[in-house]
Amino acid sequence: PLKLYELIQSINPVIRGWGNYYRKAHVRKLFNKLQRWILRRIWSHRRKRWRNAGWKKYPVKMLYEVYRLENLTSLIPDLNRKTASIR
Repeated sequence: PLKLYELIQSINPVIRGWGNYYRKAHVRKLFNKLQRWILRRIWSHRRKRWRNAGWKKYPVKMLYEVYRLENLTSLIPDLNRKTASIR
């Protein structure tokens, strides 16, 4: 039984490594699908562990900002350049 922070810290290197390896290809749609799948699996883990609505207690914004879940779409180089030029 892992705590949410431990779970996210254990999967972040895998997400980051996989994302950095494949980011040069045209994977925007795939990364979006994978990101949604990762969120569903985290919520499923919370729900199975506590038998409650874990996704309500841990919204997406909280997972990314507080628990520092790695975002696959932020690894795509084109998106980083566009967002950097806007700011």
